[in-house]
Amino acid sequence: MFAIYDIEGRRFRDSLENLRKVKKINDGARARPSDKTYEGEQRPTQGTTHAASGGAPVSNQAVQAYREMLQLNRREPIFHASQLMSHPVRTVTMDMGILAAQRYFHEQGLRQMPVLSVEQRIVGMLSVENLMQFIVIDDGHVRYVEGKRVADAMSHQVITADPVSDVRRIAQAMLEYHLHSVPIVDEMHTLIGIVARSDILRAVMNDPPLNMWS
Repeated sequence: MFAIYDIEGRRFRDSLENLRKVKKINDGARARPSDKTYEGEQRPTQGTTHAASGGAPVSNQAVQAYREMLQLNRREPIFHASQLMSHPVRTVTMDMGILAAQRYFHEQGLRQMPVLSVEQRIVGMLSVENLMQFIVIDDGHVRYVEGKRVADAMSHQVITADPVSDVRRIAQAMLEYHLHSVPIVDEMHTLIGIVARSDILRAVMNDPPLNMWS
């Protein structure tokens, strides 16, 4: 499931298909459609898998023997956001000054952070690109506009996902909406993690591979 949060709270919560109906996809960003619905999708039956060529069933014993031959450690496959999300999450507050936010971004080496209200609820996203619109050049010197806060610069709608959301669906939303990351919010509207593109790439590189069946 995906949700949209803004300064007033959660405005939407439903499937990726219905998210597309309420929030326009960025031009040219729609992924190739699939004939599968992943949320709640039945997983492959334990005991068999399929070879890459021909789709012939292969027993788990054969897979395990192959792993042991290569001296690989067996790990659980990754299905859900909670399995690869980063936490705790670095955040900024609405009342933080623009210059302080820019320094914090630089210290943390990040390009995007969720924005929290005083009640610790997610209300927006702030990116380096958001901050750049408040840069001015004065007599050859670069500085930020004075008196501006994070609330003036942040994106006021943020797409989030549930902890059990399918990782492939999150990757698809990132592609379609040009998202660098997707915050993970639980049923109590609490920010519990974030899935960035780097998290997905890191999971793809690790053993076993990220579960990305099409």
